[in-house]
Amino acid sequence: MYIAERYTMLKMIDQLINHQFEVRYISKDRDLFILERYEKQTSQIILLNHKQFDWANHLRRDVHQKVNYLMKKLRFVKGRKVHYHIAYFSDLAPVDRWEDVRETKSLKEKKNAQVSVYYFNQGEKNDELSRLSNQVNEPVTDYMNLDLEPTSEEMDRQTVYLEQKVVGYHRAKEKEFKQVFFYGKTRLTYLLILANLFVFALIELNGSSTDTFHLIEWGAKYNPAIADGEWWRIVSSMFLHIGALHLFMNMLALFFLGDVAEKIFGTKRFLIIYFLAGIFGGLASFATNDAVAAGASGAIFGLFGALLFFGLNYRELFFKTMGTSLLIIIGINIVFGFTVPQIDNGAHLGGLMGGFLAAQIVQLPYKRSNSKQMIATLLFILLVSSMTAYGVNHAETSEDPHSLALIAQQHVNNEEYDRAVRLLTNAIDEGIDHEYLYFYRSVAHIEQNELSKAEDDLYKAIDLDPHFSEAFYNLGVLYEQRGEQGKAKEYVEKAIDLNPDQEQFRDFYDQLSD
Repeated sequence: MYIAERYTMLKMIDQLINHQFEVRYISKDRDLFILERYEKQTSQIILLNHKQFDWANHLRRDVHQKVNYLMKKLRFVKGRKVHYHIAYFSDLAPVDRWEDVRETKSLKEKKNAQVSVYYFNQGEKNDELSRLSNQVNEPVTDYMNLDLEPTSEEMDRQTVYLEQKVVGYHRAKEKEFKQVFFYGKTRLTYLLILANLFVFALIELNGSSTDTFHLIEWGAKYNPAIADGEWWRIVSSMFLHIGALHLFMNMLALFFLGDVAEKIFGTKRFLIIYFLAGIFGGLASFATNDAVAAGASGAIFGLFGALLFFGLNYRELFFKTMGTSLLIIIGINIVFGFTVPQIDNGAHLGGLMGGFLAAQIVQLPYKRSNSKQMIATLLFILLVSSMTAYGVNHAETSEDPHSLALIAQQHVNNEEYDRAVRLLTNAIDEGIDHEYLYFYRSVAHIEQNELSKAEDDLYKAIDLDPHFSEAFYNLGVLYEQRGEQGKAKEYVEKAIDLNPDQEQFRDFYDQLSD
């Protein structure tokens, strides 16, 4: 009866595969098979074993061992619940009482986990088959009438055929998985992480990564400078990070996403995707965000986009591996970007789109479409050109007071005092009321020898921020230029009270006291 039992097991496996169960494991002697299917937040795991037991206690012990084996071998399963099904195929049942083993039981070792045992012996095949069908919510019985078995010769032939079919299916799936997910090796990801860490260390050794002016010196995304021709900042800003936490979060994301993306696309394609996505995200930020910005977020979101492109081409593999989790993470990050201030959503969404287009341009290793590649290339160029033109035209139309102050300071440094005054006056007239705007306009007025206007602006800056030590200091300088030594000392004293560590304030006060 060996062939009959094996025929029954292999025929059932074939039917389960037709009902979207995946073969996860086949033993060397091919007497043990493990199948899995995920549906409706539940993983159904079926172990089928061609094995006979003479005694019930042997069966119970083997069930316990099989459950432990499944929990270790399939440690990470999808869904909130898991149902283990252990099906034995044998000519005869144990000689003593064993029927209680078939009861569905909850596992103490694993939360929301159940185990059901089935024993397909000569007298109970169809009953057990019906029970299994009910447990997995699939009408397997509709396709298997075990009462109508073929002749011995036909059964032998079909058993060989079914075994070859199941094993061939499993090998084909394994080959596809390895071919798709292990095309390349992780090399560039680690180099990029090291490069980011190295640059961060250099910045911290020479200043502070949270100092805006220091970041600009090192190549952060600064719109006026980019509009003036410093386009290299789009790339250099990809290696700068604002503080250790920003660096840690981005490098953690790069470590995991980069590992997967580089293995799928290969190192050369990954390199192109990473930098095209970073550039696209940087230009999107240039067009939509006037603040000084830095970070690898655009390129990292580009890896999300590349994996979405992979998902469109390998939908079954995508959703059986990373798909749902990846979509949830992307959704959370997008919501987070819209609800939390100071997040460069332009870079994030731009990087996501850029990564998707870049992946379409370089194509997947085993799937190519010249027409789609051409369309993606043209669309990429069109969007890059549009964002560049828009960003250049709006480089000095910021609504962010810090960015406006930086632009004004740049004009002052270039002795373009009229441009600085005009820029800040327009912003103030549009309702942007911030102490920095009045302060930097006062600096321009002082350089133009418009001391009364400078005095008014400094008082307005102090009204908006009574702890603005630099404004008090500049009032002191202004009054000293007017020859009003008493007032000059009074305001410099206030500046020192607010910021006692500023040596420049003390030196000027000592000069006034001489």
